[in-house]
Amino acid sequence: MARERGRGFRIPAVIAVIALGSLALAGCAGDPDVTDLQTQLSEVDGVNDATVSVTHSNFPWETQLVVTLFIEDATDDGVVDVTRAAAPVFVADPVASRHEVSIYFVPGQQSDYDSEFDAQGEELVVTPEVAAALGVPDAGPHSLRLSPSQMRAIADGE
Repeated sequence: MARERGRGFRIPAVIAVIALGSLALAGCAGDPDVTDLQTQLSEVDGVNDATVSVTHSNFPWETQLVVTLFIEDATDDGVVDVTRAAAPVFVADPVASRHEVSIYFVPGQQSDYDSEFDAQGEELVVTPEVAAALGVPDAGPHSLRLSPSQMRAIADGE
Protein backbone atom coordinates (compact mmCIF):
# COMPACT_ATOMS: atom_id res chain seq x y z
CA MET A 1 0.00 0.00 0.00
CA ALA A 2 2.83 2.44 0.73
CA ARG A 3 4.03 1.93 -2.82
CA GLU A 4 0.70 2.92 -4.30
CA ARG A 5 0.56 6.19 -2.38
CA GLY A 6 4.06 7.16 -3.48
CA ARG A 7 3.33 6.34 -7.08
CA GLY A 8 0.05 8.27 -6.98
CA PHE A 9 1.89 11.38 -5.79
CA ARG A 10 4.60 11.15 -8.45
CA ILE A 11 2.27 11.24 -11.45
CA PRO A 12 0.61 14.59 -10.54
CA ALA A 13 4.03 16.03 -9.67
CA VAL A 14 5.42 15.00 -13.06
CA ILE A 15 2.38 16.46 -14.82
CA ALA A 16 2.80 19.73 -12.90
CA VAL A 17 6.49 19.97 -13.86
CA ILE A 18 5.69 19.32 -17.51
CA ALA A 19 2.92 21.93 -17.46
CA LEU A 20 5.18 24.58 -15.86
CA GLY A 21 7.94 23.81 -18.35
CA SER A 22 5.51 24.19 -21.23
CA LEU A 23 4.35 27.55 -19.90
CA ALA A 24 7.93 28.77 -19.58
CA LEU A 25 8.76 27.70 -23.12
CA ALA A 26 5.58 29.24 -24.47
CA GLY A 27 6.54 32.57 -22.90
CA CYS A 28 9.72 32.79 -24.96
CA ALA A 29 8.41 31.09 -28.07
CA GLY A 30 7.59 34.28 -29.91
CA ASP A 31 9.08 37.72 -29.51
CA PRO A 32 6.90 40.64 -30.55
CA ASP A 33 7.55 42.14 -33.97
CA VAL A 34 9.44 45.43 -33.62
CA THR A 35 10.10 46.04 -37.33
CA ASP A 36 7.63 48.93 -37.60
CA LEU A 37 9.00 50.53 -34.43
CA GLN A 38 12.54 50.38 -35.81
CA THR A 39 11.44 51.97 -39.08
CA GLN A 40 9.50 54.75 -37.33
CA LEU A 41 12.37 55.52 -34.96
CA SER A 42 14.73 55.83 -37.95
CA GLU A 43 12.46 58.59 -39.28
CA VAL A 44 12.52 60.74 -36.11
CA ASP A 45 14.20 64.16 -36.50
CA GLY A 46 17.82 63.92 -35.39
CA VAL A 47 17.94 60.12 -35.75
CA ASN A 48 19.95 58.69 -38.63
CA ASP A 49 19.31 54.99 -37.98
CA ALA A 50 17.79 52.82 -35.28
CA THR A 51 17.99 49.21 -34.17
CA VAL A 52 15.49 47.52 -31.87
CA SER A 53 15.77 44.12 -30.22
CA VAL A 54 13.70 42.24 -27.65
CA THR A 55 15.19 40.75 -24.49
CA HIS A 56 13.88 38.81 -21.51
CA SER A 57 16.11 39.62 -18.54
CA ASN A 58 14.86 37.33 -15.80
CA PHE A 59 11.88 35.35 -17.02
CA PRO A 60 10.41 34.69 -20.46
CA TRP A 61 7.43 36.91 -19.67
CA GLU A 62 9.60 39.89 -18.60
CA THR A 63 10.06 41.64 -21.92
CA GLN A 64 12.27 44.67 -22.47
CA LEU A 65 13.24 46.50 -25.63
CA VAL A 66 16.82 47.46 -26.35
CA VAL A 67 17.05 50.38 -28.75
CA THR A 68 20.11 51.95 -30.32
CA LEU A 69 19.61 55.37 -31.86
CA PHE A 70 22.31 56.64 -34.21
CA ILE A 71 22.04 60.39 -33.82
CA GLU A 72 23.27 63.55 -35.51
CA ASP A 73 23.91 65.69 -32.40
CA ALA A 74 26.07 63.83 -29.86
CA THR A 75 25.71 66.50 -27.14
CA ASP A 76 23.54 66.21 -24.03
CA ASP A 77 21.04 68.58 -25.66
CA GLY A 78 20.99 66.36 -28.75
CA VAL A 79 20.24 63.27 -26.65
CA VAL A 80 17.44 65.09 -24.82
CA ASP A 81 15.94 66.44 -28.05
CA VAL A 82 16.02 63.04 -29.78
CA THR A 83 14.47 61.33 -26.76
CA ARG A 84 11.66 63.88 -26.64
CA ALA A 85 11.08 63.50 -30.40
CA ALA A 86 11.10 59.69 -30.19
CA ALA A 87 8.86 59.40 -27.11
CA PRO A 88 5.55 59.72 -29.04
CA VAL A 89 6.69 56.91 -31.35
CA PHE A 90 7.30 54.63 -28.36
CA VAL A 91 3.96 55.57 -26.79
CA ALA A 92 2.03 54.91 -30.01
CA ASP A 93 3.67 51.53 -30.63
CA PRO A 94 1.66 48.55 -29.29
CA VAL A 95 4.79 46.74 -28.08
CA ALA A 96 6.93 49.63 -26.83
CA SER A 97 4.03 51.21 -24.97
CA ARG A 98 3.79 48.14 -22.70
CA HIS A 99 7.44 47.39 -21.94
CA GLU A 100 10.54 48.94 -20.42
CA VAL A 101 12.89 50.43 -23.00
CA SER A 102 16.66 50.84 -22.73
CA ILE A 103 17.94 53.41 -25.21
CA TYR A 104 21.57 53.61 -26.25
CA PHE A 105 22.85 56.58 -28.25
CA VAL A 106 25.61 56.34 -30.85
CA PRO A 107 26.89 59.27 -32.93
CA GLY A 108 26.62 59.14 -36.70
CA GLN A 109 25.02 56.45 -38.81
CA GLN A 110 24.93 52.70 -38.50
CA SER A 111 26.94 52.43 -41.73
CA ASP A 112 29.79 54.36 -40.05
CA TYR A 113 30.60 51.19 -38.08
CA ASP A 114 31.87 47.83 -39.32
CA SER A 115 29.85 45.92 -36.74
CA GLU A 116 27.40 46.28 -33.90
CA PHE A 117 30.33 45.71 -31.55
CA ASP A 118 32.20 48.68 -33.06
CA ALA A 119 29.12 50.87 -32.62
CA GLN A 120 28.77 49.80 -28.99
CA GLY A 121 32.30 51.03 -28.36
CA GLU A 122 31.17 54.53 -29.36
CA GLU A 123 27.99 54.72 -27.25
CA LEU A 124 27.47 58.11 -25.68
CA VAL A 125 27.43 58.54 -21.92
CA VAL A 126 23.95 59.36 -20.64
CA THR A 127 24.74 62.01 -18.06
CA PRO A 128 22.73 62.87 -14.93
CA GLU A 129 21.92 66.18 -16.64
CA VAL A 130 20.17 64.30 -19.47
CA ALA A 131 18.06 62.35 -16.97
CA ALA A 132 17.24 65.54 -15.05
CA ALA A 133 16.23 67.39 -18.24
CA LEU A 134 13.87 64.52 -19.09
CA GLY A 135 12.52 64.29 -15.53
CA VAL A 136 13.56 60.66 -15.01
CA PRO A 137 15.90 58.99 -12.50
CA ASP A 138 19.53 58.64 -13.51
CA ALA A 139 19.91 54.95 -14.41
CA GLY A 140 23.64 55.07 -15.02
CA PRO A 141 25.95 56.12 -17.79
CA HIS A 142 25.30 53.43 -20.38
CA SER A 143 21.66 53.85 -21.35
CA LEU A 144 18.44 55.64 -20.69
CA ARG A 145 16.06 53.10 -19.09
CA LEU A 146 12.45 54.16 -19.27
CA SER A 147 9.23 52.56 -18.08
CA PRO A 148 6.06 52.99 -20.14
CA SER A 149 4.79 55.65 -17.69
CA GLN A 150 8.07 57.59 -17.88
CA MET A 151 7.94 57.45 -21.67
CA ARG A 152 4.34 58.76 -21.64
CA ALA A 153 5.39 61.65 -19.35
CA ILE A 154 8.22 62.59 -21.75
CA ALA A 155 5.85 62.37 -24.73
CA ASP A 156 3.34 64.59 -22.88
CA GLY A 157 6.07 67.16 -22.23
CA GLU A 158 6.06 66.71 -18.47
